[in-house]
This record gives sequence, structure tokens and C-alpha cells, in this order.
Amino acid sequence: MAAKKQQHKIEFTLREKTGTGACRKIRSKDMVPAVLYGPEHKLGLAGMVSARAVAPIANSGARETTVIELAMSDGKECMALIRDVQRHPISQSLRHIDFYQVLKGHKVKVEIPIKVFNKECAPGIKEGGLLNQTTRYVTVEIQPRDIPEDIVVDVAELKLGDEIFVKDLALPEDCVLHTPADTLVLHIIQPRAAVETEEEGTEGENTEVEVVAKGKAKEEE
Repeated sequence: MAAKKQQHKIEFTLREKTGTGACRKIRSKDMVPAVLYGPEHKLGLAGMVSARAVAPIANSGARETTVIELAMSDGKECMALIRDVQRHPISQSLRHIDFYQVLKGHKVKVEIPIKVFNKECAPGIKEGGLLNQTTRYVTVEIQPRDIPEDIVVDVAELKLGDEIFVKDLALPEDCVLHTPADTLVLHIIQPRAAVETEEEGTEGENTEVEVVAKGKAKEEE
């Protein structure tokens, strides 16, 4: 199951000046310096966006799968995805954003996050097992309009030892999968402490059998 996201519209104001000084002035106005790359902007188009408008997307866990409609200051519109975010090392405030242009009718490669639901219902977890998620994203090529917020995995029926692979995921239609289909996504495993306890118990039994056997052998002698 995949949940589609709504589109967001942000104004992208073109700028002529670049460099540290120019970027500092832009940030002082509650704006974030940005560059738009893509099929029609291979050299990069310098601009700036509102920090308040872009922050909710840039700070979200699904920022790279959120389609943004950039309203250009020259009157044009452009669909884009956030490709890179630079932050202040201490305050974590936005310092710079790279957008990547996506074209209608053309697929784009994205990483879609995997979210797990109903862990508390899984029989394997109720029995004391632990859910170990080894893969948190799948890479696909997909139409921009079809990019989902995430891929949902329902583990309500999983038992101890059960596994889910990429091939078991409900992916969007007409997408090209780049992550190997046999990649393990998650499984429910027995806690290490329980395994060690069982092993210790088995070793104890073996030792006892060995001692008894030696005792009998001595008596026979």
C-alpha cells in the first residue's frame, strides 16, 4: 500500500548575485538560497525560496519524494524535488537547497521510505520476538505524479521467523524497481538473550550426559 502526497507550491525568485555575501543577505530576509538543476537547467538556475514555506518539506522524512511546484518569478512553473539540503552545523537552520526539475511524462529516480504498521499486533512480537528492519528505502523510477509518500508494510500477521522482501512490497503501478527484489526488508527474530539461554541449556544437558557416561564407564572398569 502506498500513500500519495499532495503537491506543494512555492515561489522561486531568480537571483543574479551569488557568493557568501549575497547568500548572507538572502538569509537575513528569511529566505533560503537555492539552485534548480534538471533537463532544462543543466548548469543550474540560481534563486531563493521562503524559509517558512520550504522548511516543513525540507525537515520532513519524505522530503525527497515530495513533488513541489515552483512558481518562477518570470511567470513560468516548474515541478521539482528536493535533492540536497545544507544546514547550519549548530542551529540546523536551512542554509541552501538544491532542487531537481522533473518533467511531466518523464520518470524520475527516487528513494521511497518504507514504513511499518501494526507491529503491536504481530504474533511473533507478542511471543517475545524482535522486529529487525534492514531496509528502509526502495529505489524506483516513477512518474512524478505517482510518487507516494511512503511504502506501507503491514506486519499484523507476521510470526516468529517470518520475513518480508522487496518483492513482497506493494509498489506503485508502472514503476521500475532498482532495488534488488530479493533484498530483505524486515524479519521477526528471536532475542539474542533467549537464544543464548537455549544454547546454555543445551550445553548443560550435554555436559550432564557426558558426566553420567564417564561415571558408568568407571564403574564398569
